Formats: sequence, structure tokens, C-alpha cells
Amino acid sequence: MFCVKIFLNLFCFVLVILFCSNSFSYAAEIRVKMNKISTDGVGSAIGYIILKDSHHGLSVKPNLRELAPGNHAFHIHEKPSCEPGVKDGEKVAGLMAGGHFDPTNVGHAMKHDHSKKHSGHMKPHGDLPQLLAGVDGTSTSSVMTKNLKVSQLLNRSIMVHKYGENDPGKPRGGGPRVACGIITK
Repeated sequence: MFCVKIFLNLFCFVLVILFCSNSFSYAAEIRVKMNKISTDGVGSAIGYIILKDSHHGLSVKPNLRELAPGNHAFHIHEKPSCEPGVKDGEKVAGLMAGGHFDPTNVGHAMKHDHSKKHSGHMKPHGDLPQLLAGVDGTSTSSVMTKNLKVSQLLNRSIMVHKYGENDPGKPRGGGPRVACGIITK
């Protein structure tokens, strides 16, 4: 009888541990304040983005205003800065954020299948699905990505670009950086 009681207590303890660890493993959530940026520096706040781990990957929930209507390229950048920098003698908004977060070093390489035929464009993990701003300049539609977790994003930045990722007649990658936030706890 004593062994059965110990077994049941141990079994209940293990169940509680498993339940708690499963419940909290997807609870990581960060709210990132977003600001306008320009070649002069960081400007006024335009809202926030909530980054949250889920069973389906990273949920990215914007609550932004004052964006140009339409699609915007949307990326996690390497460094925790939204400050401008100088490239080729020109000031560039948000340049101090560095490049796209790319822990697997895929760059923007072409992906090939086994028959060597082109089968798509591989993107760095920091490339998020496009952000859509309505005619009123607000963006509140969530996007998901399977490749990231909140824990990987600490001390990085999140960037919104002026144009969509592949808008016809516009710079590839979204062009100028127009809004930025630093990802911290």
C-alpha cells in the first residue's frame, strides 16, 4: 500500500510538472514599442507590436498607425538599434539595426530541388510575412512564422520598410526603413 501511495504521488507530481512546462513553454510574449524613423533619427511612436510564442510558431500582432496604405516589408534585424547610419556617404534611416537576422546564414539564396530546377527563394529567418496597412494607415492583422521564437529575438530590432517585399518598380526588400522598434524584455 505504501508503494502505491508513493507511486501515485510521484505520478501526480510528474503530471503537474509536464502540464506546467507545456503551458508555459508557449507563454513568452514581448510588447515592442514602434517609432517612425528617418535619416534624422528616431521619431514619434506609432504603436506597438506583440511578439508571442505559440504552438504554431511566432505570432506577430501589430497595432500600428501612420503607415502608408499597402504592403510593407517586415523584418527582424540583427542589432538592437533604430538609429541612422552612413553608407556610401549617405545617411540611411535605421542603418544601425544591421542586416536581417539570419541565424542559419541562408542569405537571400535561391533554393533548388534535387533535379537542380529552381524551386523558390530561401529567406533569412528574420524575414516576416508582409505587413498590410489599410487605407487609414493602420495595421492590426497578425502574421505567423514557424522559424522564430521570442527567446531568439531579444536584443534585436524589428523593422518596417516603406514598400512591399517585391512591389513592382520598387527596391527589392522593401526599400527605405520607415519604422523600427527594439526588442527587449
